[in-house]
Amino acid sequence: MIRRILIVDDDRALAGVLAAALADEGFEVTRADSGLLGLRAFEAGGADLLILDILMPDMDGLEVCRRVRRKSRVPIILLSSRGEEVDRVTGLETGADDYVTKPFSTRELVARIRALDRRLEPPAAAAAPPSFLGAEVVEAGPMRLDPARFEARWRGRAVTLTRSEFQILQALVRNRGQVLARERLLDLARGDEAVVTDRTVDTFIKRLRKKFCDVDAAFAEVETVFGVGYRYKD
Repeated sequence: MIRRILIVDDDRALAGVLAAALADEGFEVTRADSGLLGLRAFEAGGADLLILDILMPDMDGLEVCRRVRRKSRVPIILLSSRGEEVDRVTGLETGADDYVTKPFSTRELVARIRALDRRLEPPAAAAAPPSFLGAEVVEAGPMRLDPARFEARWRGRAVTLTRSEFQILQALVRNRGQVLARERLLDLARGDEAVVTDRTVDTFIKRLRKKFCDVDAAFAEVETVFGVGYRYKD
């Protein structure tokens, strides 16, 4: 559940307005005036949600997001005055959960936070996961997936994934050798995105490949079947 929010923005006036509005909604809010201070504040005290401005002088919000994602799956909302599709995609590919374009209302921001909170705490009566997922540990060559821990390892090295990234990879590994269409994988992407399109799965696959290539440059297990979907090598 989201209770503690860290706002990282060098615009002190805007950060003050946001902090006051979120405090009125019952959140515990702390602030940092720069990316570097925000990263230090998160490492020192943690938070249930980060709100990061992208354009900051010492360390921009994208870099803060990248560094946090190496160690944590905490929800992250990016703020930016740039609303072009390429900017939103870049933010999501960096590991953010949502992207809000300035100007925006505090009411909209609170609504987005509540939506993230609902995805973090699914109701008990929520639908069962798709049949191509499972709860037991999966091993396929150097790949080891532990669904109970949302833990992925490649050649013994841990790779930090978001929930949706993990579920997409799990579906591919459990059905290795088979092609899974984008439409079949799409529901697994809904937990991490505020807006889901038919290309959302492509974004997650790109993230997955990059994360595993950062661990092993030779990683090429996830194959694209053009016009259809994706396949994990058998």
